[in-house]
Amino acid sequence: MDLTPGTPGPSGSSFGLTVNRRRLLQGSGLTALAALVAACAPSSGSSSSSSSTGAASGSAAATAGASLQEIDVLSVGLPSSMSTLYPGKEAGIVNFYVASLVAEGLVAPDGVGVLQPALAQTAKQTSPTTYVYTLREGATFQDGTPMTIDDVLFSIDLARDQEKSPGSSWAWSNLKSVKKSADGEVVLTLTDPNVAFEWTPCAANALWITSEAYVKAHNGEIGTPSALLMGTGPYKVTKFEPDSVVELERVDTWWGGSVPAKTVRISFIPEEATRLLARQSGDIDLAINISLDQAQAWEDTDSTSVYMAPNRSYTGIDFHTPTAPFDDIHVRKAIAYACNRQAYVDKLLKGHGEVATALTTPEQIEGVFGAEGAREALSVVYDIPYDLEAAKAELAQSKVPNGFTATVGVSNSAPQVSAAFQVLKQDLEPLGIILEIKEMPVEQWYDTIGSSDWPLAYMDYTSTTGDPAEMSSWFLGEGNPAGYSNPQVSALMTQVNEETDPKKRAELLIQAQKLALEDIPYIPLWWGVAASALADEYEFEDFGSYTFVSPWTPRILTRA
Repeated sequence: MDLTPGTPGPSGSSFGLTVNRRRLLQGSGLTALAALVAACAPSSGSSSSSSSTGAASGSAAATAGASLQEIDVLSVGLPSSMSTLYPGKEAGIVNFYVASLVAEGLVAPDGVGVLQPALAQTAKQTSPTTYVYTLREGATFQDGTPMTIDDVLFSIDLARDQEKSPGSSWAWSNLKSVKKSADGEVVLTLTDPNVAFEWTPCAANALWITSEAYVKAHNGEIGTPSALLMGTGPYKVTKFEPDSVVELERVDTWWGGSVPAKTVRISFIPEEATRLLARQSGDIDLAINISLDQAQAWEDTDSTSVYMAPNRSYTGIDFHTPTAPFDDIHVRKAIAYACNRQAYVDKLLKGHGEVATALTTPEQIEGVFGAEGAREALSVVYDIPYDLEAAKAELAQSKVPNGFTATVGVSNSAPQVSAAFQVLKQDLEPLGIILEIKEMPVEQWYDTIGSSDWPLAYMDYTSTTGDPAEMSSWFLGEGNPAGYSNPQVSALMTQVNEETDPKKRAELLIQAQKLALEDIPYIPLWWGVAASALADEYEFEDFGSYTFVSPWTPRILTRA
């Protein structure tokens, strides 16, 4: 494998994911929840989940006359707060959006998901388990000090430290050694082959190269208000208030050249109605991850355009399978039959998304099967219809035939998920299952995932890499959030990690998911779309699912 400037790696020969990750979607604040639930009120009888509906698409390319021009201040509204600037500590998707402007990895995806050199000038796979990176000359940190190979080694060790970097350490669990060669190259050696590994040393995944001297000068801290994130990217952090704002200033040290926005001011606005008002008053120029149930309100806002594209996101239900009563497959299957997935998409998402039939999204395997072929291939993975009579029959076979009470924690920045659980609650009540829904801050919601204290949970996951096995590597691997174990599935995932032929790899991945989901450790609900609103004086160039996971201000053009 050879990755040189402008030359993507060969399809399917990706570097990779191993186990236990969090790439969690932080959506928009609660708004009009009661109306959403009413719109999706359960109907009598049963109906099967129908075929997928295509996600809405927005502007795909810049219009004639738009150009890259200097912007004094770009004001951005994000839908939730974050407690740290360092994604290795907290791997929420908004953490990645901010960090992508500040810190870099050895490689980075471009706007359409093709890996390009970043702080590595070249990347080569010299054996099934060995990867060699030649570092870029002249790269400097935002404080003007040069980046060295020792900084790279330090940053990798930091990213793989389970205590300091719980959000990224999983990705490095297969790393046997990291060292510098006599030629000044970084050599990474794996314990076992994993064809997805090329995405690991990437800021869209699990590496943010920082200054060893800076971290040590701040007593080992990074990403806090007093120890701001230091990187080699186009912006330096000048202010961070976890519940309020991040301010970034353009630097002249970036090897990639100048970027258009001199200042980027990012405000955390969890309430969608408040964020919409901020756009209407001109206080923000860009709102990332707008609430889909409010898309029309955003479109009706003066001087505002809404951009949508499939974003390879997955929303579903997780069961902690070792914990009663969810250790009973009949209980899990009863809840699966009670999920009106098509109604969730049609009425809660307003059609912006499609019913999920697998953990992998169609966009992740379209390169192998084509758009329709991908959906057809994934349609066989999971196909439990909405059928309340079948749900009742399943529960009758369980250890709790008369029902039970369960609590689910829902992030207060995920209104569609809250609404879906409200509808599910209504459908489960006649069965004797009482579902209690507890709203909580997104940081608290993280802790419900994979916890025996929260055996019924949900997952919003946005894939940031181009690896089709990204999420499955966590969901079906060791330490997965369902506590699920199946030797046959594990054997198939080992083959997925080692298979270099893209089609064979996708087929193995589908086979593994189909086998696992027969046990229902997870219930796929929907695949989502990226939706952002931008002031009309600007427009996105090639808006899509990779827009915000590498330096993204150059993708915002100014209209003539």
